[in-house]
Amino acid sequence: MTMFIQQKRGLSVSPPIIITCELCNTLENLDECNPPGDILRIMSKRNVCSKCAFWMDKIAHPDIGNEVIGSHYYIVYPFVKRPNNVIKGSEGKEFYIRRFDGTLIKSNNIWHQGEIPEHFRKQLPDTANFLSLITYTKLSNDPHKCQAKGCWDRYNCLRYNLSCERDGPFNKIPANHTIGDENCPSFININELKI
Repeated sequence: MTMFIQQKRGLSVSPPIIITCELCNTLENLDECNPPGDILRIMSKRNVCSKCAFWMDKIAHPDIGNEVIGSHYYIVYPFVKRPNNVIKGSEGKEFYIRRFDGTLIKSNNIWHQGEIPEHFRKQLPDTANFLSLITYTKLSNDPHKCQAKGCWDRYNCLRYNLSCERDGPFNKIPANHTIGDENCPSFININELKI
């Protein structure tokens, strides 16, 4: 493909500047790419495409409030009550999040930055899960950690404190046990967390 560059006296033919990304082998035409300054610097310094440079910049300079959920990168801002004319991410839809450290977040201002490419997932591992409103409410109202080491649902419960089994399991869970059959009111099925 030939590119034309406008000069003072007319058009001149200029060959495109094509690079091959050293990380993902993507071909990118720099004449068609207009990234911000930091991304362009990473591209030229590391010989990578704009997509890889974008994720390298996220690793080097993480956004305040960033969360990785299901290998997707989000910027999570605090809940916005008013005014209604504030521009909010995800059209102001409410999201409920539980960080892996147990912190709960309710936000209506989340900005999705994209799915993290496979080759960057070790540097940007998951940090949280989305929750349903019911699960968020349960955890908000009663954040305790369960110590019931004899419960048959314990390994499938978000609340279970595995450290209480330092000396090994208290009992063996029967193979025919159905998850949730203990009917514990505090039970939160870890398998039902949204990714």
